[in-house]
Amino acid sequence: MRKQFIYFSFAAAVFCAACKKDNYKAPDAGISGNIVDALTGRNVPQQTLNGAKIRLYQTGYKNPQPINSSIKPDGSYANTFIFSGNYKVVAEGPFFYTDTLSLNINGNVQADLKVTPYLEVGCELVSKTSTSITVRVKTNRAAGNTQKIARVAVVAGTTASVDINNYYNVDGTKNGLVVVNTEAISDATVEAETYEFTLAKLKPGTLYYVRGGARTLNNGNFYNYAGMMQISTNP
Repeated sequence: MRKQFIYFSFAAAVFCAACKKDNYKAPDAGISGNIVDALTGRNVPQQTLNGAKIRLYQTGYKNPQPINSSIKPDGSYANTFIFSGNYKVVAEGPFFYTDTLSLNINGNVQADLKVTPYLEVGCELVSKTSTSITVRVKTNRAAGNTQKIARVAVVAGTTASVDINNYYNVDGTKNGLVVVNTEAISDATVEAETYEFTLAKLKPGTLYYVRGGARTLNNGNFYNYAGMMQISTNP
């Protein structure tokens, strides 16, 4: 009986010590905002999967590890699960970003980050049938950007998270993606061209999220996108 009492007393002591050790304050702050085109003031559309990131570095620590947040397709971002403190905010994606914000984040803070997108991409609907959608895509480089335009594309999916890595793909046919390689074409020609793409083998009477995209030869292979369109195929 005495051995059992000693055992349970020891276990209780360990449990209490663990409680004290793990009794940390919960995250109590957050940051949200938009990636904004410094020239136009409009949000810069992004991709969620393998796309742009907001990196937070809490200052005051030696070699702090970044806290990464993905950017939503509409160019907004939010991380509401961080600790109050001083942070360096860095953006990484299909844009030129030279500023680094230093913020005291206490509670919920809103911070828009101004950038210069590598490319401006436009997309418009041409026509649709019960099984296809045809669009026109046009792209231009930002002033002073010397990066080669490498791809022009259109993607479609049944969710708003559609991008070059996440699209409608029935039976592995990639019918929600059309992409053209423009690396061998001069940038002047690409910028003067309006690319017409047809997404085929779609389902009748179905809502698709469609967006044009293009990318330069850049370190992250990041794509720039047009705004999201919602298009329903004919019944």
